[in-house]
Amino acid sequence: MATQSQLSAWIERMAAHFVPEGIPLIGGRILAYLLVCDPVERTAAELSEELEASSGSISTNVRLLMQLGVVTKTTRRGRQAAEYKLNEQGWNDMIDRRLRALAGTRELTAAGLRLLSGDPQRAQRLRNIDEMYGWLADELPGVWERRPVPPRN
Repeated sequence: MATQSQLSAWIERMAAHFVPEGIPLIGGRILAYLLVCDPVERTAAELSEELEASSGSISTNVRLLMQLGVVTKTTRRGRQAAEYKLNEQGWNDMIDRRLRALAGTRELTAAGLRLLSGDPQRAQRLRNIDEMYGWLADELPGVWERRPVPPRN
């Protein structure tokens, strides 16, 4: 069983991992915490206390994570505060959106290559990117379709 210190260090590593994805550090901390907390739902006040973050920062980042589809908000009759939890299907949806974005980038690079068809020297950098995105667009959907189905809780 992990100590609180070990778990905190892991949460920090996970949070830092998501920064290049455009998720602020506190957003990554929320994501990481919601991956491992028990019970699975947390109020904004609980997140603020557990992650030692301001309520404003929690609120802003929970909204961002909800927009990304990886966190959901629930309310319960008789309970004043909303609760937040990880949306596991949202992770799949986020990856699926990224795969579609690869195809969209490929369409843009192909259009650029058509514009530069008479100038192969100028088109070379674009051709390199187009080939990389083409390979990704061809290969990754098949990999994605073969992914293991997570067990239902």
